[in-house]
Amino acid sequence: MIRFFTQFRGKYNSMKKSVLILMAGLSLLSLASCSKKDDDDDANALKIALVTDSGTLNDHNFNETSWNAVNDWAIENGGGTKNSNNVVTGGTIETKYYQPSAVNGDFTTAQRVSAIDSAVEWGAKFVVLPGYLFQPVVKKVQAKYPNVSFLALDCVAQDSDDNYAEYTLNDNVAMTQYHEEQAGWFAGYGAVKDGLTKLGFVGGMAVPAVKRYGFGYIQGAEAAAKEMGLDDNAVSMEYYYAGKFDATQEATDFATQWYASGTETIFACGGAVYNSVTTALSTSGKNASWIGVDTNQHADTSIPNKMNEKILTSATKGLAASIKSALTEWNTHDHKLDAKYAGKTLNLGIEDDAVGLATPENSGDSGCWNFKKWTIADYNAAVTKMKKGEITVSSDVENLPTTTKVKVSTHNK
Repeated sequence: MIRFFTQFRGKYNSMKKSVLILMAGLSLLSLASCSKKDDDDDANALKIALVTDSGTLNDHNFNETSWNAVNDWAIENGGGTKNSNNVVTGGTIETKYYQPSAVNGDFTTAQRVSAIDSAVEWGAKFVVLPGYLFQPVVKKVQAKYPNVSFLALDCVAQDSDDNYAEYTLNDNVAMTQYHEEQAGWFAGYGAVKDGLTKLGFVGGMAVPAVKRYGFGYIQGAEAAAKEMGLDDNAVSMEYYYAGKFDATQEATDFATQWYASGTETIFACGGAVYNSVTTALSTSGKNASWIGVDTNQHADTSIPNKMNEKILTSATKGLAASIKSALTEWNTHDHKLDAKYAGKTLNLGIEDDAVGLATPENSGDSGCWNFKKWTIADYNAAVTKMKKGEITVSSDVENLPTTTKVKVSTHNK
């Protein structure tokens, strides 16, 4: 027995020594990997970062469009190439993105600030913040990092963590808002003008931008129905917010029920929530469609089951143009925001050609327009009228639009 334990102890000590040697080797390898990663960063390169608010970067929508704009601008102005990590290196401008960590499944202001801390520690001099949830974050970081410029999209200077108390923007911050209600109006108007009378809307979170799209969609459908002389309640619309910028089972279930009951198109509005709609459509067996948002989603061939080909249209806003324009102005003014942007909130709409529907002409995608009766000429005529003020759309996000021709059934508690 004593001999057995002596042999065991000897083998144990030998194993322990081997493990320690292996761990030391792995530590050295880890340090070498970190060093290599640091070596990939050019200390002299201008660094541009993007931080997401809660959704994933690769949402085929808002975040991804914003990130692609950052990368494209970096390549266009600094050379370099986009590597396998989807960041630009090798030129005079480098890019990197950061995603906050969730706490018990939730993304908080503190976690978003922490992600920005990491971006600044990396060396970012310009940080793009796409999403309404950055409103309270900007209040915290603008003074903390006075030598870093921030572009916050879909934001206004109100602290949503403090009962939407207004605050003053510093000169190192610019915010942009869009008249999404105008883009939504065209989508609803075109759908009804095309002969559709059973509509749906699945939003992500019920934030102002999503609500503006949705309420505009209702107003556009109502306007078309009135012009066409349809009876009261001739158009029906199912209306729901998923509560996330992602697919949820409840959103998929609602969309599945709606398509099964005859809904002809659903406006999928808010990050990756479109996955719930396209999943429902792909299994419905119906000759129905869906409407994309923010960017021309027909061009996204990675959407499963070729559901991009089932797009009726996409209600878009000029995210990429806004980001590139701000970066260009900042870059030509000694890496400071100029008078157009510094401490300002820009409100961009149809007059700025910043919102609307994707067409072959403005997107370069011949398959993005799938209305059968309502033509691009009809759309352009409506755009002209809206620019002249002959068509007005309410931007109110507190009250569901009043309608007589469109019966809206809401599905949120």
